[in-house]
Amino acid sequence: MKKTAIVMIAVLVSAYVATGFSLPVCAMDLDAITAKPTADNPQFENKEAWPMLVGDEYFAKQKWDEGRTLILNTELLLQDVQRERVLKLDCSVPSSWINAATGKPAVSMPDMNTSIILPDSEIPYFAMVKSERRLECRHVTVGRNATLSPKFCRGGGGFKLTGSLWIRPTGSIQSGMYTIGFIGDKHTFIRYDWPEDGVLKKLHDQRAISPYKVNGEIIKTPWLTNRISTYMRHDKQAGVTTEVLGLVRLADEIQVQAGTIIVGRDSRFVSTGPSCVSIANGAKVVLMDGAQCSHGRNQFANRDWGIKAGGAVTGGTPDRPLRRDAYMGMGYRNWQNLPVPPSEGSNKPIRTTEDGTKLYYAYGKYSTLVSGDLIGYPAPGSNARLVVCWQRIASGGAGNWGRTDEAFQKVFPKFLPKIKLWISDTSKVENVRFDDLQPGGIVTKSLETFESWKNVSFGDGCLRPEAKDLVRSYEAELAEMGGGHPASMLPPKKQYTTP
Repeated sequence: MKKTAIVMIAVLVSAYVATGFSLPVCAMDLDAITAKPTADNPQFENKEAWPMLVGDEYFAKQKWDEGRTLILNTELLLQDVQRERVLKLDCSVPSSWINAATGKPAVSMPDMNTSIILPDSEIPYFAMVKSERRLECRHVTVGRNATLSPKFCRGGGGFKLTGSLWIRPTGSIQSGMYTIGFIGDKHTFIRYDWPEDGVLKKLHDQRAISPYKVNGEIIKTPWLTNRISTYMRHDKQAGVTTEVLGLVRLADEIQVQAGTIIVGRDSRFVSTGPSCVSIANGAKVVLMDGAQCSHGRNQFANRDWGIKAGGAVTGGTPDRPLRRDAYMGMGYRNWQNLPVPPSEGSNKPIRTTEDGTKLYYAYGKYSTLVSGDLIGYPAPGSNARLVVCWQRIASGGAGNWGRTDEAFQKVFPKFLPKIKLWISDTSKVENVRFDDLQPGGIVTKSLETFESWKNVSFGDGCLRPEAKDLVRSYEAELAEMGGGHPASMLPPKKQYTTP
């Protein structure tokens, strides 16, 4: 017999009284909710729910001790089928939640040993969880038309998970300018299903370019969907993984402080703000077949990737090798050193050249600073590579957050989408294909450093075909300049200034 819970949620009373709606006594069918695959009960053997699994995924083999599961009570919301606005639910007290094991209201809020489920709904709803401290959970499932909004009462914000996060299509998280943290000692996943219309998945699979303008109008990049937070911090134990499945976006910085983020097969992990994907000593980002991790704009000032010594980006792993290319994407810069007019209301140039030309837009910085390793692990007999390339999203603008004024629009389309990155002479580079490079697009100590790398090639998108034109020696140029830091920005060369 199905167990049901007849629960009156006191916290919803004020919202309904204010709008004039009555409060019917109602029941939630907990069996129907918990029967669906969720983050805490993923049902990996269900091929319809998990068509992407191959069998070598670490999270699918992870064992978990029994924990508590709380389900948000949304039955009063479901009664109000005529409601036009999204209903905001304050879910900051235990009685907002139903204990899945007992069918009774919870007596305490979620903690690190508690999984939460926001049920699917025909009516959009917004679940706010306010607390004096960060929301902490094990597994989190956000259903269709549900939005989870964890809020901090006293500064800071965000929430932490020791488990997996699964967001169904039309579900979302809105955490403001806060951080989502992934911690612990267990392999987990972040699954945000691709939008069901298939448009973005097709763009990804075809490696299509998202244009700057359509019919003369500036467009927002379609990759602005599927946001899970503003900032992300991954701080798991060494070797412990979080695997991204589907399309997952951060609005700003992705910090991989410890552990490993894996971008699963044919999945995409995107940061669309001004900050970078930063990888600390001992941490890794692993890209599987057809996967891409990248920035989502061409910002010309901040970096897209920062990989410290001891950190790494790899294509596959030794025990999960590549059979198709994996893509490490980055934005392009004003590498041609084109003059850009001032923004509206500003006449202050960023710098003035030797011939007196006033420049209102910085010469392009490196897309990426690599002090760690770039390694591909192809399967035996496979030509699959870790591909370092342009991220194929043409949005961009001056400074950090962009310009859309008419003066900028006239010059921006002249910037060719070619990338440049700095790589340390101590980095290990192996089984990598560099594509979309500008002339001198790899800045490293010397050509001899480049020649020490193993099985490295250039793609057709590079503007020059040979290493001598694509590799720029900071050792020689800094000597000519009388010194400087190895990672400092080298001045533009004349051949880079042609529009």
